Parts: sequence; structure tokens; C-alpha cells
Amino acid sequence: MNIRTSSDLQASFPRARLLLVFLLLSATVFLAAPSIHRVNADMAAVGPDDPHIRYVGRWDTSAPDTYRGYWAGTSFTTAFTGSSVRLRLGYAAPPAGSDLYASVDGGPFHLYKNASGIVNLTPERLASGEHTLTVVTRNIRDVAVFKGLLLDEGAQTIPPPERKRRIEFVGDSITVGYKTPNVSIESYAWLTGEQLNADHTQIAYTGICLVDGVSCNGLPPSGMSEQYFKLQPLDYADSPEWETNKEAPDAVVINLGTNDARADIDGKTFRDAYVRFLERLRQAYPDTELVVLLPLNGYMNEESREAGEIRQSEGDTKLHMIATDGWLSELDGDYTDKLHPSAQGNVKMANRLTEELRKTLGW
Repeated sequence: MNIRTSSDLQASFPRARLLLVFLLLSATVFLAAPSIHRVNADMAAVGPDDPHIRYVGRWDTSAPDTYRGYWAGTSFTTAFTGSSVRLRLGYAAPPAGSDLYASVDGGPFHLYKNASGIVNLTPERLASGEHTLTVVTRNIRDVAVFKGLLLDEGAQTIPPPERKRRIEFVGDSITVGYKTPNVSIESYAWLTGEQLNADHTQIAYTGICLVDGVSCNGLPPSGMSEQYFKLQPLDYADSPEWETNKEAPDAVVINLGTNDARADIDGKTFRDAYVRFLERLRQAYPDTELVVLLPLNGYMNEESREAGEIRQSEGDTKLHMIATDGWLSELDGDYTDKLHPSAQGNVKMANRLTEELRKTLGW
């Protein structure tokens, strides 16, 4: 039997300490690296918590293995190496999936209807190298149930191109992009955000009013003045509150009043609700630029302007109003039904709004 002397034990302590330091350093590097693990011989899985995935919009990240993105136009962007990429998706409402758009390397968005399970975004392999990916929800009831990505074995995520500003568009069907073929990505809100090279999201719902406590267009009686502060849209009666302190947008553009006017809501009731909404937004975002967009076709224009002026008179120096008179023309084909902008109308509206925002905000 071999017996170790005290001198032998003392000599082993430095080696033990070195081994411990090595293990701690290795663990630190592992924890800081992207969450990639091998699936089979030619694929590696990336989790939704990967640090190189940038989420824009209202995402529920409470479950580490599945992130859920709500509201039309909610998106994520990442970059990756290798020559292929697949989505790993759950089910929004079993057994149904959701309609999602995906764009690789800034190319055209492709629609994946009722997407769930493994979705191959690159049936034709890409040239080996660095690539970008953006995924977007199409409409108001589409939910991105995102479980991660599958990449080539040995590939990895890398930081996507940065955007220095973040802008929110708050509204109804007009902001959603309703009645355009591609809905969210064809709306003036999406197009304006892209022209401004800002991260952007649409907190908008077809048929919704600003005023709370009334049923607009047969919807549940929750106006945007309340629903804005929820994680989820109107379809979720028990939606948790949205944590507005997560990341304040640089600007919030509000386009509400069309449905209130068509529902014959009293003008003073609308104006007072708008003032309270602007007050709550300012409390949530002390330094954010707030923009009241006076709705198309004159709906609640006077009342919207009055609400903005009241807040300005109360000392809100970062609140602005932009009129939309003459932006679109029915005779020129800018509307689908005298109310909702066509695809062409959304482009024209985005061009005008981008110009006005650049002047108003100094962007």
C-alpha cells in the first residue's frame, strides 16, 4: 500500500488550486457564450435566450425555453454563420400555428402560414459566411412561439447590425396594415420605422377605440388607453401588465380616434381620455418624444389637437402634433374602402410621416 506523506500532500495543493482556477475560468467562458448545443451530426440548436438575438415588441420571456411575441409586427433579428437556418416553433393555440414572415440577409420577406415545429428558412443553402435573419408576426392574432434556431454544426450566432433608435406606433386597423396583402410589414408604421432605420413595433389592434369601457366594433370593452399597458392584445382577458420600464422607446407615435368617431363617442369624453393617456405615457417614459398623429379623414382631429395642447400647456415639452390633411387621395387609389389605406396609400403615408418625424424630432 502506498502512503502519501505530508510533504507529498503539500506539493499537490498548488496543482489542485491551478485545476480549480482552470475549471472556474472554463465555466465563466461557457456561461458567457451563445446558448448553442449539438442536435445531431450536422445541426446545432440555439436557445431563445441567446444574447445575440434582438427582440423588438412585446415578448413574454418568462419561460427560458420558449419566448412568445404578441401583437402584429412584433419581431426578432439576429445574425449567424454557416449556410442554413431553421426556426424551432411551438404552437400558438394547438393545433394551430401562426403566420410569420422571415427575411434572410435583408431579402424579401417570405410568408410561413400556420408555422409550427421545425421551419426550414433556407431550403437552398446559403453561401458559407455571415448572414442576418429577421422574423415578424403578420397579424393581430399571430403569436411567435419561439423555441430557438437550428444552425449548421460548428456555426454560431453573432451580433446583428445595431439600430440606435426605437419607435412605437400605437393605433387601430390603420396602423396594423389591415386590408393590405401583407398586413404588418406593409403598414405605414413598419415602413416608417424602416426608413428611419429604427427598431419599431406596432401596438395596434383592428377595431379598437382609444376610450376604455365601451365596445367598439363588437370588441371587448378595453380601449387602447388601457390595453397599451398590457403584454398581450384584446384576445387575452387576463393579460399581465407590460413592464414599461424594460426599455423606453425614443418615440411613441399615436394614431387613434377613427373608431371612437365612428362609434359616436362624445368628443369631450374622447379628449379627456386622450389627455389621461398622454399623462400615463409621460409617467412611464419621462424622456420619450410623444407624437399625436391627427387621424386621416378628420376623425377626432379637433379633439386630438386639444388633448395635445392641454398637455403642452401643462409643461410637456416633448409632445408634438402632426396633421395628416391631404396626405392620401381616394381618387388616386390610396384607399381600399374610403377608410383603410391601400398598399400604395401606406407607402405614401410612410413617406410623409418619415419626413415630418425627421423635421419634428431632429432625426
